[in-house]
Amino acid sequence: MLNSEKIAGSYDENPKSNSVSIILTTQNHKVPDCLDPARIKNTLPKDIRCEILVVHYNQVDDVEPGRGEPSEIAPNERKNEKTQYQLANKNNTQHAWINSKLTSAVMKGVELSNERYILVADADYPYPEELLSQMINELFKSPDYLIIASRYARGSSVQNLSLGRTVISKGARALARHGLNVQGVQDPLSGCFAISRRILKTVKIEGQGDEILLELLVKLNRNKKGADNIPVKEIPFEQKNKSAAKKLDTDRVMSYSKAVWHLYLYGRNSDRLQGEIDRREQKDHKSVLFLSKAGRFFTVGASGLVVNYLVSLLLSNLIPNIWYIHATFVGIIVSISSNFVLNKIWTFEDWNFSLKHFIRQYGLFLLLCSFGAGLQLFLVSVFVGYYHIQYSISLITAVGIASIGNFLLNKKITFGEKIWE
Repeated sequence: MLNSEKIAGSYDENPKSNSVSIILTTQNHKVPDCLDPARIKNTLPKDIRCEILVVHYNQVDDVEPGRGEPSEIAPNERKNEKTQYQLANKNNTQHAWINSKLTSAVMKGVELSNERYILVADADYPYPEELLSQMINELFKSPDYLIIASRYARGSSVQNLSLGRTVISKGARALARHGLNVQGVQDPLSGCFAISRRILKTVKIEGQGDEILLELLVKLNRNKKGADNIPVKEIPFEQKNKSAAKKLDTDRVMSYSKAVWHLYLYGRNSDRLQGEIDRREQKDHKSVLFLSKAGRFFTVGASGLVVNYLVSLLLSNLIPNIWYIHATFVGIIVSISSNFVLNKIWTFEDWNFSLKHFIRQYGLFLLLCSFGAGLQLFLVSVFVGYYHIQYSISLITAVGIASIGNFLLNKKITFGEKIWE
């Protein structure tokens, strides 16, 4: 697996920078079969900064000097047993040899590259050089897109395949579409694509097999967490050599099958992981919501004490000959009523003020508040009379227990909410 720090490299962060790294992959030790780096450079506009890296993959470990290695290779540039690749420069084109499959070769090329955008092409497949220039221009115009050279998009023209190859090709694409949910892409197995390094470094490529584009499509879409799939532009092309076709053998079929199975398991695991994250987030959300409502309820209760005191005091001072018990009773009723309205609107956000609903809730609130007051008196008498606990401590404890019970009962019964939400 190649980590994002290595993918990030030292590329230019300037969003106006039109620079691209072209990574050509080939199984040949000397030169690619089809795409020539010099001809590619000639098709690109002069104002584009471009570097080309040719990565020779599936090369055996004991590659001998002189079998096609550029003469510029110095002894210390030859194969490093620790890094498992060789590196040399030839005619301003960087070459690397790696004893691994296509995906690892591409990611090694990405690691060695420096530019802002990445274009990958299977140089043993007859893509026209002009196609690469077209894909680069499309990527510059749409940097958030994945640009794919498509053999099956409308307007493409490729070699005629045998009936068996056609059936296998359609089956492989159907498996990607339905088994891995890669929708809306005509050629998910293309060997030529272009992408911004910024997007590429968000994906953990595991370097297994030959289906790097398919792995990118699956993992980029999973990273979007249910949003629309990554935007894709498919560029049709006319194959320059219709007689050329890469060999399809048992190893190729098995490699594709393993890649699909691996990506299928990745999708299942990511769904499970996302489900666990969602459940944790929901649990955290419920905890925060519960504590928020409890805090509001007790704040309203504190305001009720103030309302009770002020109303009782005003009545006893403003109305002559009123009995203080009557003033206190009115204060209690007003404070309970204000508590009910504030809790209905602010704590539980219940905006149903239909008369029947309002009277029913108000009656339940009064009943439960009365129960809470009775519970408080009972607890104080038990703590003081039976356990001989100091009155001030007994009062605080009883008020706390009664208030919590009052909150939970009103939350469940009066306002019809679940306890833990």
